[in-house]
Amino acid sequence: MKSKRLNVQEQNNKTKSRILSEAKYWRKNGIPQGLEYFLREKNIDSNTSIFLEYEQDYEGISTDEGIIVTTENKFIRFSMDLNSDKTELIFLDRWEDITQRYEISAHKRGSGKTYGFLTLEVLQELNQV
Repeated sequence: MKSKRLNVQEQNNKTKSRILSEAKYWRKNGIPQGLEYFLREKNIDSNTSIFLEYEQDYEGISTDEGIIVTTENKFIRFSMDLNSDKTELIFLDRWEDITQRYEISAHKRGSGKTYGFLTLEVLQELNQV
């Protein structure tokens, strides 16, 4: 049985829905206290930023890593080790501005809105509420 191919708008809606779902999850459930403290030191408000690809606790290590998108439209990849109760930063492995890796376009030929554009749309929509 063949599945229906999605048109560009349907693909964009599906991608945006995935971004929104993850962003809402972290807003509802919160982030670890150690990460929250670290972000405050960087003048980043986790309540108005969104998280993408955020993973916690790989087997055998206490690593938190992912991407945070700030209200300044910056995409920052991070990787850090927090203590076992996640209240303190033990080691910062990566803090890198990767904004330049994301194309921001509402009308890219063949794909419609880019992932970066959809992410910023989600950020703006969540912060309007």
